[in-house]
Amino acid sequence: MRIMIKKFLLIASNFYLLPLACAFSIGIPKTLIDSAMIKKFPLEKYTVTIDHPITKFKKEIEKIEICGSWSEKLTRAVGEFCVDAQPRWNKSKGDIEISKINVLKMTVKDFGELPASLGHSLNTSVLFLLDGISVYHAPDFMGKHLESIQVEESSIKLNF
Repeated sequence: MRIMIKKFLLIASNFYLLPLACAFSIGIPKTLIDSAMIKKFPLEKYTVTIDHPITKFKKEIEKIEICGSWSEKLTRAVGEFCVDAQPRWNKSKGDIEISKINVLKMTVKDFGELPASLGHSLNTSVLFLLDGISVYHAPDFMGKHLESIQVEESSIKLNF
């Protein structure tokens, strides 16, 4: 009888501990991401300032679109931009950062939209201004291990 009770307790404890070992996920609402983004701006690197970020989550391509304004001090040029970026997990900081930035649209006041060939040059040279910007810091109690990030229509889903 005692052996039977021990086996039962062992099976029962494994049954109850099994869900604790499974992965879990949490959704970070777009409003929280937007709030974190606004705190980072205006962002100035070298002579370029970017400001007024507006985000749009694109679930179908797993990217975040960021639009805003830019200005350059030396030439006094101003305009607007739209880029898309892929969220990336920075394990050492516990942050979601933006990476793999691609220019979708860039305009200059009094000139209009820049030609596509110039957009390619910007992708390879200037976009480091935005690369690595943290858009969310995970609380320390969640740990630093992350399996994947999914972009949803109104949130970013973190799968631990």
